[in-house]
Amino acid sequence: METINYPFGYQRIKTREISIGPLRIGGDNPICLQSMLTSSTQDAVKCLEEIKSLQAVNCSLIRLTIPSRKDLDNVVEIRRLMKEEGIAIPLVADIHFSPALAVDACDLFEKIRINPGNYSDKPKQTKSGSGIISFEEGYDRMKDTIKPLVVKLKQTRRALRVGVNQGSLSSRVMERFGDSPQGMVYSALEMVDLFEEHGFDQIVVSLKSSNPVVVQKAYRLLIEKQKGKKAVPLHLGVTEAGNGIMGRIKSLVGIGVLLLDGIGDTIRVSLTEPSANEIIFAREFLSQLFPPGEEPLKCKDRGFWQRDLFQTRVLNSSSSINGEIVGEGTPIKLGSPDGIRLPSTEVPLETDFFFRQTGNRLSFEPDTESGSVIKTLDDNLAEKKGDHQGPLAFEGDNPLFEVRRFYHAIGGQASFPVGYKLPATLDYVISTHLSGLLSEGLLDFLLIPEKISSEDLYRLVCILQATRSRILTTDYIICPSCGRTLFDIQSAAEKIKERTSHLIGLKIGIMGCIVNGPGEMADADFGYVGSGAGNVDLYFGQEQVKRGIAEEDAVDCLIALIKEKGFWKETG
Repeated sequence: METINYPFGYQRIKTREISIGPLRIGGDNPICLQSMLTSSTQDAVKCLEEIKSLQAVNCSLIRLTIPSRKDLDNVVEIRRLMKEEGIAIPLVADIHFSPALAVDACDLFEKIRINPGNYSDKPKQTKSGSGIISFEEGYDRMKDTIKPLVVKLKQTRRALRVGVNQGSLSSRVMERFGDSPQGMVYSALEMVDLFEEHGFDQIVVSLKSSNPVVVQKAYRLLIEKQKGKKAVPLHLGVTEAGNGIMGRIKSLVGIGVLLLDGIGDTIRVSLTEPSANEIIFAREFLSQLFPPGEEPLKCKDRGFWQRDLFQTRVLNSSSSINGEIVGEGTPIKLGSPDGIRLPSTEVPLETDFFFRQTGNRLSFEPDTESGSVIKTLDDNLAEKKGDHQGPLAFEGDNPLFEVRRFYHAIGGQASFPVGYKLPATLDYVISTHLSGLLSEGLLDFLLIPEKISSEDLYRLVCILQATRSRILTTDYIICPSCGRTLFDIQSAAEKIKERTSHLIGLKIGIMGCIVNGPGEMADADFGYVGSGAGNVDLYFGQEQVKRGIAEEDAVDCLIALIKEKGFWKETG
């Protein structure tokens, strides 16, 4: 696949260029940062204020939800107010269940986002109720449904985003592939092919999930499927990432490694916070990952060997310490965010989730010149293959590509433990490299500095959790909110986290509405889903157990439900 030199100083996979009004993405263009309004599209004044806040942080593209005809009609007023303020940022219409709305939105928006999952199943209100149809019938239905949209997109010179969400794949795709990266990619490319058959190619694809590792795997599979073609531009993002440090780390894990590998043309960091925060973090993250003016990442071989895209375990099957986390000093206890503390000799070794002292688990031969216990990759290791004895630990500021190069050199699998020594500070660059190493199953252990700060320690906990390497805190799947959300989701999320952060390993979905809610939180233990103005439904797994609870009572009801189902633990 063709690559380009990007201004930040690395090679990016070159996709076709598309136009979104005056904005160009793909091709040789820099990565575009975009966001989505949390305000109701029916409130033009609030939308304008939020648009102004996004303009102030240099947001390049703004999406609005269009759940109804009334919302679409109000965009005329939003456009009028934007024109008065001299704001010319292109807008994207987010359409889910109405193909007719998608067609009419072309008159008011530079780009239309549709979800293939809503174009092939029968409408949910059919007598059968299931929406399940044959694979071929679903394809034919989708083929017929998109025809008016193709015509209108070409007439109005608009762009299209084929936005696939893992939690809202069509029934026909789910039956054949399950809610898997393969199903996500099939759904996207099937829709892209249909539009291209009609001579329309101004298309962007997104493959989103609340699981950052699934996001990585889905985009890599899409790139693999498009080898030999001029690839479609890619919109990167992790959906329902949440807020705070964990929300940022989930996005970093899902997006950052792909960007390092040259994948991605536009990104949205989904945060359950004011929308401007998404752009602020994305810009800060990108500036660290690709500092302007620096040379491209130095690695003579980036290590793209033919590994299994869906590898989850570490690659060293003969290692006796798979997944261990090792500290240089005394053990460090992990737990909820409030329970994390710096090294303490008072923590017993049998405590769950801790870093063990180096001497208790591993031994290294010291480097006689430097006195270091860290072994680094040398040029002769490729010839040694699996003959190396004892653990091998890497250090430095380019570990992802160095460790990949090592595995490439030895044929993809080591017979000894491979680890990485973390530097004193976990910045976004090292965090991204580490998330890649953990997501790809390349490490058996980590060496943790004894004097790691509490902030960096929590960041590490979030990386371990987001890569599914270790579950060390409560896992929250929180939607970023949009105009469909009819309750204060930011406040609700904070209240729920405050009362449940000690329930290590429990998964709680906090969703703004039913559009993607039940699907995106499919693997959650409990769900808190908006169901109307100030009302919330509660779920146990995928079962809706309580409906229409008033917002002011809903958090208490959620806690009661967790206790009723036997998942509650008192704080110690």
